Amino acid sequence: MAAQQSNITHRPLNGQDDALRLRQLLIDSYTIMGREFNWEPRRWEGHYWAASDAQRADPDWRSDTTHLWETPSGDLHGAVVAEGPGDIALIIHPDYRALEDDMIDWAEANLASTDDSGQKALEIWTFDWDTDRKQRLQQHGYQPCEDRFYQHRRRFVEQSVPDEPVAEGYTLRSVTDTPADDARWVACSNATFGQSYSPEIHRNFQQNAPSHNYNLHIIAETPDGSSAAFAGLTVETVNRYAVFEPVGTHPDHRRKGLAQAVMYECMRRVQALRTADVLYVASWGTSPAGAFYKSMGMAHYATQRAWKKTV
Repeated sequence: MAAQQSNITHRPLNGQDDALRLRQLLIDSYTIMGREFNWEPRRWEGHYWAASDAQRADPDWRSDTTHLWETPSGDLHGAVVAEGPGDIALIIHPDYRALEDDMIDWAEANLASTDDSGQKALEIWTFDWDTDRKQRLQQHGYQPCEDRFYQHRRRFVEQSVPDEPVAEGYTLRSVTDTPADDARWVACSNATFGQSYSPEIHRNFQQNAPSHNYNLHIIAETPDGSSAAFAGLTVETVNRYAVFEPVGTHPDHRRKGLAQAVMYECMRRVQALRTADVLYVASWGTSPAGAFYKSMGMAHYATQRAWKKTV
């Protein structure tokens, strides 16, 4: 293995073909590990394919924040992805964990960012169960961040879904490939999360992300046609699991069970499709979303935490 790894070099990501290869690495690593280990494909698809027209036309899109580790014959074994300034994901083939040392060194030299204290720092994420990654990070001088973590939850598709009525005045439906629905989804999402997502970026993600399925993206609609709540479910058919991302309710329509209603509708639809066995969702730290997902039958099974080093 050491001889094989000595032949591996790294380079920037170069276009959509590389993006698809990285997506396949995520699928293959789940098959080997039998659980979430790297990013799931939906997260990478959102990172790469949620882009403006100008970004998609740029041949170097994401090349400055994504590096690939591969053999001379082009077998991809690892990647470093910067999701934000100084915020790093290590994506690795399970048989090539030793590459992580080189990946960490490269990230420190190229992707560290100034933190709130004015120092150069880097955060790298790992699951709490991943002893190998945690030991490696300790050896490189990283420490776990007590307040920066995700709770990962799951529910089995075969579990029965309550048949509860939708709040009066609202209807459920899947989104369509139309500018009007793009605008409705984005308006509701921006109001929910306080962001500035654009219909252009949303359209590009929906039309180009390999896993996107309009029929599994559900909105609760008001009588005037606007969106009050939404849930997106993305299925990874090789390993038969699905991921909820995003889920939310417009501030003007909360406390009516709408997020629950759209999630239950997604569950019923994936049950009918029979393309997945497990449903996953993640929520930030101890946010109220965790209690909501627990009420939906999504059991906490893993924690993913940031480890930080001042470089």
